[in-house]
Amino acid sequence: MVATVTYSRYCAHCGTPVSEGPEGGYVCGACFHVVEPLGADEARKARRVERAAMVAEAARLRAMQEY
Repeated sequence: MVATVTYSRYCAHCGTPVSEGPEGGYVCGACFHVVEPLGADEARKARRVERAAMVAEAARLRAMQEY
């Protein structure tokens, strides 16, 4: 059996065939053009907010242990 790679998407910048990521979007291997999946910006912001809350909670717990 022979595996055949078919490309359903091409880089919008240079036309090179690209493979989509698991959530959509891609990074072109030829010109490094990036297309992010839908909702990536909102997800990134949500992760930053969540991480900031975790850091603040860890700092609060450390401060409680000092007393």
